[in-house]
Amino acid sequence: MLQLDRRTNHRAPLDVLANRFLDGYPYLCRATDISTRGIRLRRFNEPSARSRYVGLQFQLPGSDEILTASGEVVSSDEGTQAVGIRFTHLSPKTRAAIERYLSHRKS
Repeated sequence: MLQLDRRTNHRAPLDVLANRFLDGYPYLCRATDISTRGIRLRRFNEPSARSRYVGLQFQLPGSDEILTASGEVVSSDEGTQAVGIRFTHLSPKTRAAIERYLSHRKS
């Protein structure tokens, strides 16, 4: 998949585990950065089937709140197992939690 760096909004580093749902099944990933527009994940063990649209479930550092989102895979790097996901749906609760997290990490 072609990778273009079109990120124009603030991204913050992140190091948490996340569930990426493919065809209704959760697969454990590590989230490495986040913005209000998307998230980057490192895959562990997933089947070779590729799903364009995914569900996500994660917690931000310092919070017990489980956040959910829907997204579209926009980049993939088989060498590093990284996946870039553009959010297609964020609930107001999830968006607000991400914005709070980002505001505490701005330089």
